[in-house]
Amino acid sequence: FLIKKRFYIHLGLSIILTVILFFIVLQFIKIYSNHGDTYVLPDFSGKTLAEIEDDRYDQLYEFIVIDSIFDTHNPKGSVVIQNPPAGSVVKQYRKVYVTLVAYSTEKVEMPDLIDLSLRQAVNSLRSKGLVVNQLQYVEDFAGNAILEQLYDGEVIEEGSIIEKGSGIDLVVGLGQGHYAPIPFLVGLKLTDAIDAINKASFNVGNVYFLDGEDPEHDRVYRQRPAWDVSGQLFKGNTMNISLRSDLDFDFDALIQELKPDTMYFSDTTKIIKPEF
Repeated sequence: FLIKKRFYIHLGLSIILTVILFFIVLQFIKIYSNHGDTYVLPDFSGKTLAEIEDDRYDQLYEFIVIDSIFDTHNPKGSVVIQNPPAGSVVKQYRKVYVTLVAYSTEKVEMPDLIDLSLRQAVNSLRSKGLVVNQLQYVEDFAGNAILEQLYDGEVIEEGSIIEKGSGIDLVVGLGQGHYAPIPFLVGLKLTDAIDAINKASFNVGNVYFLDGEDPEHDRVYRQRPAWDVSGQLFKGNTMNISLRSDLDFDFDALIQELKPDTMYFSDTTKIIKPEF
């Protein structure tokens, strides 16, 4: 009888301990997973991790950086991609994987531009993410050929590593013709207008944004010197441009107004003095 009694006591205690242990484990899981507590994930695009911490989001989620990319349109160190995406319903302490804008600037190799035509050189620079800083024309029989390539005033060799977006000075031969036709720029986006100015043998002067800066919609509204069917300008001179947004302006009508029929030709040549 005593043995049976002791057995039942031990059995009862075991059951009670099992129930208590199960309850403790259940509570621990509930606390750990915040059972029932869900949040709508905000959009962290454009924010740095420091800004996210300032807003105390690091107390709700765990942020894990999985990659970085080069991006000139967003602040360095800011979030450009997040997973799960904004608007997702998640639990507290959910891991949020983010891709940031790299703090360093992307590097590229300097191409060999020597003996290329000016047009070829501009295209080559653009393909590398580089730009023309200044065209310097010198007396040479090789008209519009690249004689030297300079970076920060010094000759730069092919293969040199420089920051993407850097400006390169090009020393160009004048050849026999010291003047070049003025390009028609109205309606072009900024990057295309800069290319057109450089390829036409001129430098970019002042750039004015009349409606604020918006790369997607800004187009050339005015150019100085103005385009003329027979107008020419000394090679290496500067051209100034003003831009407006195509959201608020009818550029098609302006182009039709400013540019005559393409079948019209003039036998006279006008030398245009630059306007500043």
